[in-house]
Amino acid sequence: ESTQTESFTCDHVEWRIRWEYVPSFQPTESIFFSVFTYPREEGVRGSMYVNSIIEIGSEKRSGTSYVHDYQSTFFMIINVIGTENYTIIVEQDIGSIPEFPSWIILPLFLIVTFVAILAKKRLLKSTN
Repeated sequence: ESTQTESFTCDHVEWRIRWEYVPSFQPTESIFFSVFTYPREEGVRGSMYVNSIIEIGSEKRSGTSYVHDYQSTFFMIINVIGTENYTIIVEQDIGSIPEFPSWIILPLFLIVTFVAILAKKRLLKSTN
């Protein structure tokens, strides 16, 4: 059985997907559970998924999958075989601090250096 979820928005860069399923029969070798999370791009599915959860014949029936550095509108495609029911909860980690972008360090360093040089020149001019 394959299901596509409604769109949902995560506007924080740190979030997680908590999942759990109940198998409908034993042995568990025939059980399949997968969740693929895609960005919603202009009303269509994005070309690449940003997160995947795949359990095949596993004894692992619950877990948490973390997503970093993605904020957008998403949807999920859920595929299940041999599961009685499942639960998927998406939670934004609002308490986390977004990572400082590394590309900004060099421009900030150059600006601070330039301002320090100008201040030093003005200080030297005023003392002469």
